[in-house]
Amino acid sequence: MSNLTQRNIEILKIIIEEYIKTGDVLGSKLLLKKHDLWVSSATVRNDMAALESLELLYQPYNSAGRLPTAKWLRAFVNYMMQQTPEYFLEEKNNSFSSGSIRDFSDFVHNIVFNLAKNTKEIAFFVLPEKHVSEYSGVSQFLERNQKRMWDDVLMLLKMLEDKPNFSSFISNFPIKEWVNIFIGEENILPYLKDYTIILKAVEIDDYIWYVGIIWGLKMNYSFNISAVRGII
Repeated sequence: MSNLTQRNIEILKIIIEEYIKTGDVLGSKLLLKKHDLWVSSATVRNDMAALESLELLYQPYNSAGRLPTAKWLRAFVNYMMQQTPEYFLEEKNNSFSSGSIRDFSDFVHNIVFNLAKNTKEIAFFVLPEKHVSEYSGVSQFLERNQKRMWDDVLMLLKMLEDKPNFSSFISNFPIKEWVNIFIGEENILPYLKDYTIILKAVEIDDYIWYVGIIWGLKMNYSFNISAVRGII
């Protein structure tokens, strides 16, 4: 991205902030109405076209507006991973011991419930070795996605409810230390190309667990990264 100008970067920043906040397409006139860049609408349109040629923006339909691509979301998230503070609201839990089945069940429920409550996303907790999988936040998902094609919603819920296959799917991700983000087509499955998964692997009692959230590409990446990083 060495051939980007400072104005290009500023336009990218504005578009992604508006996208995360509203999900709306942002055209040159609306951009200049909200943010004074001291240039003409035609100049902004030319900048948008240049950014589109670099696959950082795309035109969802025949209009002057643009949305960020998964490529630009990836660059943005990589930056967030370096800048996001540890400010999750819940106290970390590093002392859990398996104990009774009731303790285990309560622990898993509390993890996914609190993560979904704080992020407003679908949260999940997976133990692949035992095909244990629990999720929370589906009602929020349905409420916020009423306009989304029903087939997409149905496919996502079927995936979450197929616990053995979902556990296997999550455990096959190339996981690194701390928090991992998989955006759009990085999620492999075609019907997840419009979603982001934020995932963290945790070792408890010699087992590898996975805790994370799944939602659309439009999300509060900064807070959600901190949420998954700090939940356990």
